[in-house]
Amino acid sequence: MTPDSALLDSIIDQIRTYLCQYPHAADTCEGIAQWWLAGQYPPSAIELALLRLHAMGELERIAAGTRQIWRRQRVPG
Repeated sequence: MTPDSALLDSIIDQIRTYLCQYPHAADTCEGIAQWWLAGQYPPSAIELALLRLHAMGELERIAAGTRQIWRRQRVPG
């Protein structure tokens, strides 16, 4: 089942808030679910929210072996 837009908006807002408090934070989807969002949301909804933030240019993902690490988009320079 696809999460509704209100749920995704809530997740996105909480990720943005977390990154405002901890601008150098970086974690996997599972870590974000557990530590940033306190296990409040299903991982599939978090993954979709992360992909949306990535598409908007707010997050970047870094390959770490078979895992993806998510962090705030870094500005070159």
